[in-house]
Amino acid sequence: MLNVRGIARFADRHMMPDKVRVTRAGGEEVLDPETGELVPAVPLVVFEGKAGLYPQQEKIRSRGRDGAWTEEVRAGYRLLLPVDAAELEEHDEVLVVEARDAQAVGRTYEVTTLGEVSSFPMLRTVWLEQHDRSAS
Repeated sequence: MLNVRGIARFADRHMMPDKVRVTRAGGEEVLDPETGELVPAVPLVVFEGKAGLYPQQEKIRSRGRDGAWTEEVRAGYRLLLPVDAAELEEHDEVLVVEARDAQAVGRTYEVTTLGEVSSFPMLRTVWLEQHDRSAS
């Protein structure tokens, strides 16, 4: 029999070496009492904790106007999260807080699709696009 909890613990220990903070836009603008201006609401922290960030390239084939096939390679990223992580939504922002790869720290990514689901959930998989290449 499949030991889902055991596999989830393995994934948590060995496939999620980084730490991320996921935020969601705060919604409507709010009034700043000092300036009297409307300002963006404070983003809501949706998840903060262990994660694994993995590059994923996809090839897209399409026909051009002249009828010839063209190929485009798109870089994307897969984010692995613990199974008990909150559900992420499109356009949530992911900030890498700690990582084995020092160049990843400070980079931000945008969630491009809802997380994958499964009949045997062991971890959460979310697809990302790099939002900000400048590491701090």
